[in-house]
Amino acid sequence: GEGWGARVVEKMDKRLAKMEAKLDGEEPPKSKKEIKKEKQLAKKEKKELRAIAQKSLDVANWTGALLEGGERFSGKVEESLEDKLTKETVGLVSYDEMKQKREELETQQSNAKRKAEEDAKREEGEKKKIKAKKEKQAKSMLSFGDDEEGGDE
Repeated sequence: GEGWGARVVEKMDKRLAKMEAKLDGEEPPKSKKEIKKEKQLAKKEKKELRAIAQKSLDVANWTGALLEGGERFSGKVEESLEDKLTKETVGLVSYDEMKQKREELETQQSNAKRKAEEDAKREEGEKKKIKAKKEKQAKSMLSFGDDEEGGDE
């Protein structure tokens, strides 16, 4: 049958036809010149939408964006344990092999989680040390702060 690309273009054509019908029927512009101008704009918009749809369906465009590291392809994608297990156990696998693979993946996942938590704690501790150091530096820069405390006693 038809690919989804053809259906997308067809839907856009229908939407544009509805827009043109509204332009023609509901509130006609004041002059024939304006009608002609709006129809030309609608036609131009229709062509642009078709071009965009065709470009988005072009495999080379997607591959190029992927290879260039386009925004929508970058970023960390978290894979669930089930997804990893499915990928790791493609084909005919015995129950014991699958069970072993699941245990390995769970261990890897828990290790990664523990490491991330440790890293976060370490980072937080370093931030606190830096903040304390900056506060201490800021206090020592205030020359009158120590003098007042000493003078009041």
